Amino acid sequence: MKSFTEFLIRVSSFVRKEMAEILRQPRLVATLILGPFLILFIFGVGYNNSLRTMRTIMVIPADSKIEDEIREIAGRLSGAVEMVDIVSSQEEATDRLNAGEIDLVLLTPSDPFGDIKENRHAEMDIVHHEIDPIEQMFVNTLERAYVEEVNRLIMIRSLDVAKEESEDILSKVQQAHADAANLHQDLEAGDTDNAADDIVALAEDFEQINLAISSSLATFEGVNSIADEEDAESPFESLIRAERIMLELEEFEPGEQDYSAEIEQVTELEDELSLVDDFLTQFIDIDSAVLARPFAGKAIQLTDIAFGPIDFYVPGVISLLLQHIAITLAALAIVRERVGGAIELFRAAPISSFETLLGKTISFMILGGLIAAILTVLVIFLLKVPMLGTWLGYTVVVVALLYTSLAMGFAISSISQTDSQAVQYSMIVLLASIFFSGFFIALHRLLDGVHLVSWLLPATYGTALLQDIMLRGLPLNATLLLGLILYGVLLFTFAWWRLKRLMARE
Repeated sequence: MKSFTEFLIRVSSFVRKEMAEILRQPRLVATLILGPFLILFIFGVGYNNSLRTMRTIMVIPADSKIEDEIREIAGRLSGAVEMVDIVSSQEEATDRLNAGEIDLVLLTPSDPFGDIKENRHAEMDIVHHEIDPIEQMFVNTLERAYVEEVNRLIMIRSLDVAKEESEDILSKVQQAHADAANLHQDLEAGDTDNAADDIVALAEDFEQINLAISSSLATFEGVNSIADEEDAESPFESLIRAERIMLELEEFEPGEQDYSAEIEQVTELEDELSLVDDFLTQFIDIDSAVLARPFAGKAIQLTDIAFGPIDFYVPGVISLLLQHIAITLAALAIVRERVGGAIELFRAAPISSFETLLGKTISFMILGGLIAAILTVLVIFLLKVPMLGTWLGYTVVVVALLYTSLAMGFAISSISQTDSQAVQYSMIVLLASIFFSGFFIALHRLLDGVHLVSWLLPATYGTALLQDIMLRGLPLNATLLLGLILYGVLLFTFAWWRLKRLMARE
């Protein structure tokens, strides 16, 4: 019991020492607490989440055959681009792009139909000077939207033409239906002369229908193919059956006593014509914009909270700041004792390297916890960042992150010869964390081999865990948390071993 009490006294002496040394520097304390929040605050106020409007010139060749259509499309791109001018010379547009007057040049083909006849796409290119990968991605997205809009407009116009033709076809089908009804009535009445005339009229109706209907029916086939199998029967099949019946009716011979077979055939013919009539009516009633783009979608987030531009970055910023503060404090802890000569006193004192390291860890954990608590209160209640998970899970992650970051700082301090070396190593860790912790670039965008660097940084674990807790409301990821703690134990053990060698009596 006595030895344990002495152990606590020796450890607490380092806690009091480190805390007193830090608290004697009020400016340092204020900087450690208010600095991270001010960084977050300025970032949140200064971040612009609105889409960039690209100043654009559209090039329409003087001999273009689709100038009217392109000008119409240019008017529909007003949200993403600001149409500065429309010119006919690509050289003029490129010169203005090089001069910085505009951001984009939209090139349009002069004879797209000629390109298509040559079995190649009509190119509609976008010329730009963007070098930022995110801006390049935006330009590529704009190019796809631009081409899609052109293709959709052309499809809508072709559908409008097909629907106009379908109205004429519908009238012919309805005429054939009326002639079939007359034939039905004449056959039941035994009026063979009029029945023969009705068959001739029906034959003429089918001839006109066959000449006009193919384009309109083919237009609908693509959409009709996604229907249920029971409902997906093609109108072509109804026409084929109707025409087959028509050919049989043309063999009608007056003077027979029983026309029940012919009446049954006419009834079937009327049914098939009714199916075609229904199809054409439905086809005409559907909006061409729906037919040109039958599918639409939207992204649905599981949470009902609308995240602001700063919300996504807060977990990563908290992880980076806490890691950097802890590493910097710990990185200077041992090297400062070496430079100041305190290590020589420790060798003579009845204190072990483990007690020294543990005491410093506890003191810095208290300070880091205080900074984390104040920073959390500010971002949650002042910046209104959501907290969808549990406070217990959040606290556990912060404690584990601080511990592992301190252990890394002690490891750095144990191999550093001077203060400047320790600071430089700490800055290297910070720089690596910005690029490889998932804060700036998502981890899935890194190659598999590079992931090793990511998982050597405490901020990587902290960012992933805090995003799950704060923004997704998920429970603690036990694998990540255990990995973070075990990594901290490994670093702490290394720092302990190094400090033990430094404090070894000669």
